[in-house]
Amino acid sequence: MTVSDANLPWTSSEWRERNDSVWQRTLRLQQSWWRQTRTGMAAGPSTGGTRLVSSMLPVGTEWSPNLMTPAAVASARRARLDLETERRPGIIQIDRLHRNLLSSQPLCFNLFGHLSAEPSTLLEWVRTFHHDAESVDCVRLEWAPLTGNTGGSAFDAFVTYTRSGGARGFLGIECKYAENLTKAQPRPAPEKFKVETVNGPWREGAETRLDRPSLRQFWYNQLLTQRVAAGDFTSGIGVVVACHDDNPARRAVEAVRTELDDPSSLRFSSINDVIDAVPGHERWRRAFTERYLTYDQIPARLAQDNEPPGRQSADPAHVHRS
Repeated sequence: MTVSDANLPWTSSEWRERNDSVWQRTLRLQQSWWRQTRTGMAAGPSTGGTRLVSSMLPVGTEWSPNLMTPAAVASARRARLDLETERRPGIIQIDRLHRNLLSSQPLCFNLFGHLSAEPSTLLEWVRTFHHDAESVDCVRLEWAPLTGNTGGSAFDAFVTYTRSGGARGFLGIECKYAENLTKAQPRPAPEKFKVETVNGPWREGAETRLDRPSLRQFWYNQLLTQRVAAGDFTSGIGVVVACHDDNPARRAVEAVRTELDDPSSLRFSSINDVIDAVPGHERWRRAFTERYLTYDQIPARLAQDNEPPGRQSADPAHVHRS
């Protein structure tokens, strides 16, 4: 079914995407609800296409409202400039940042990008990985080392910190939201990744067991973590940040963890774990939570919007927590 009316209500079944999983459909509805009720904007076409998608903003939309704060916008501009001037691996997809409400890249800038101007706000969260962390030194977005990156990939966010005694640590972060991990990396792993795994801190045979579509991305990200940790850092931890209820991501992280000699070097952290640890920033916290984390309210919103006029009640105040 092709939608021809960009102002069709977010509740319409005509917006349904045939290949969405139940999880993806829920989050697409969440972002469609946010687009219509909080921005008042019509739906836009897919990237490079003409087909209208309920979780896309109109062509011509720039940094805001998909990036929700000036700090998030500033971090995106800075990351894009850094990629151009430093020539590091990484990809900033401008149309995705401007218009794709469902993508994890704008989510990452709305979360870690917003906080990057004040790295100290992440200290309590960092201490959940290393309790002796004394300061957070830097937060970079879409970052990778200039050399030694055999995969050409980058961390979605890269948080460096100092531990007691002066030891330096980092978190190499991969953000997920609505992605289908079973389709994330469909091609078999390049031989270089298998060789690196055989020669690295992995269990025997891990290179074969990890060579699956749902596991490759987190496997590759952990290889990048290990490369960076072998440089100027005392310790490095790979972290997958996703919704509390993203069970496929949790299972994939656990599957990769079990193949590591040190499973504690890869962790899952819910988005709520991050925002709950941040002091202050109350306005940002409320807006971010409402946009991304109140997906459990979708059934009530659908029911409310389908009630006859005059019988609708106020939107529930409940906010999903981890």
